[in-house]
Amino acid sequence: MDEQTFWGLVDSIGREPADFDRLADQLSDHGAADIRDFADHLARALHALDTPAHFRAVQRSGASFLGVRCAAVAAGASAYRQVLSAPDRLAGFTDRPAAQLMPIAEQAYRISTRTDWQHEPAVDTGTGANTAAWGSSWLHPHMGTTTGEGDAPQDYMIALQHVALTLNADPAWRSWWRRSGLAACELGIVAEGNLDHLRPSADIRRLDDRLRANFTCALPRREETDLPVRATSEVRSMFEVIRQAMSMPDLPPTPPVPRLPADVRAVTVTTRPLPEIPADLEPQGYLTLAQIQEFFG
Repeated sequence: MDEQTFWGLVDSIGREPADFDRLADQLSDHGAADIRDFADHLARALHALDTPAHFRAVQRSGASFLGVRCAAVAAGASAYRQVLSAPDRLAGFTDRPAAQLMPIAEQAYRISTRTDWQHEPAVDTGTGANTAAWGSSWLHPHMGTTTGEGDAPQDYMIALQHVALTLNADPAWRSWWRRSGLAACELGIVAEGNLDHLRPSADIRRLDDRLRANFTCALPRREETDLPVRATSEVRSMFEVIRQAMSMPDLPPTPPVPRLPADVRAVTVTTRPLPEIPADLEPQGYLTLAQIQEFFG
């Protein structure tokens, strides 16, 4: 399937949910190779819209960034190319997210072949996956946990990363960071279970043209429900420590952090257990400086 055929199929989509089902039926008339090509064309189109400028255009709406990008694709080739060249136009699609476009190829493949879908598109569609576009990013978050109790706390890790992406895309924060004279900040955030933290560990070091700043923080209490608010407070507190350590100007205002969309992707989390503490010592409740320095390698 060439690109023209892909856009011809997309142009048949209307605004109703049934229109996406009809597209799946149309696509199922094609062979397996064409259906895989459709998935690849869609992934490349979404990947191209994954830029800081497009992210800024929709971040205050609270809409899913992926869903809004899908809406721009579903609007057809002409509308898509306009959004691609003028990122601010993506804001016009925040009221009509079209995440239903994502599973179309899988649905069509199952109808056509009666077998399971196992194809992985050539490029990722997640936020920040377009490294060529996000390469100028000044803030690079790394998530970690010491819980050692099965799955990492994804909901809180996602919220923390979401806050970092919001700061990275904010012009005021980008301008503030330029005052540091460094190219980027490698921000490591390690959640340490439910122990009380009298004072979190922090390691702030300059490495060539970058700052590496690793912090620990406690997980939210079970009764806490507004994770973006908690995450925003934590990340801003970390940057206040960085600001003081580097004698930089006051932090800019924190931009509104949109609520987390339901389809947000899981984040990669480095998990390391805390070393066992001798029984005769009081549990420290946080990583030592040496441990936090080595956490992300």
